[in-house]
Amino acid sequence: MNPFNEKTMKQQIYNLIILDESGSMGCVTRQTLNGCNETLNTIRSAQEKYVETQEHFVSIYAFQSRGSRPSRYLFKNQPVENVKHITSDDYVPWGSTPLNDAVGSTLADLKAIVRRAENAIGSVTIITDGEENSSEKYTTEKVACMIEALKEMGWNFNFIGANIDVVETAQRYCIDNALEFQQDDAGTEEMFLHERNSRMRYYDRMNEVQVCCMAAPSMCDEDRQAMLRQASDHYFDEEATAEETKDDKLNVRP
Repeated sequence: MNPFNEKTMKQQIYNLIILDESGSMGCVTRQTLNGCNETLNTIRSAQEKYVETQEHFVSIYAFQSRGSRPSRYLFKNQPVENVKHITSDDYVPWGSTPLNDAVGSTLADLKAIVRRAENAIGSVTIITDGEENSSEKYTTEKVACMIEALKEMGWNFNFIGANIDVVETAQRYCIDNALEFQQDDAGTEEMFLHERNSRMRYYDRMNEVQVCCMAAPSMCDEDRQAMLRQASDHYFDEEATAEETKDDKLNVRP
């Protein structure tokens, strides 16, 4: 059954950023803070641009272990208009990299929220500069199964990394969208700029999905989920978004 009706005209997008706070991220603390805050501005811009079709919520989860602070939400599922910029008091790199536990626990949290909503989707971005090395609860295989199941429902997943084989690591987690960055001042700033441009294109496509769904109230769940999956394709590939996907219009099947 199509969830769209007169009472649910907007697509709720739950934006989750899973942010490495291990000690090795300390060399780009300033650039990471600036990049995250500029990303929040991009989400606010999307909320304003698509006020009729989108409603944005934001979580940032900073993860580390054996450091000065436990892994934690800097804020969780907050309406973007209520979110403040993060500062050096919020984000203090230290410790190891419990990547699996960070991803597994936050996905479990967000899945429970989205499941209770009538018209909601998750958009998840993972940013790390190293391999998993200290998780205690979740394995890579378990996290990959969670991601694969959520992708089938139309969730968007993106993996950003440095100092690792980013594509191979993303594939281990069943994530198709991967971006590598050089972990220095310029490289980190360039990465966040690329991500923000990709994010806005994704929101543009999500608006197309919403318009199509509103125009076809009898659309089945399978068609809607296929359109949501399609909106996530080529997330980081600017050329593909402009050229390869021009024939991938988000049309409703007759």
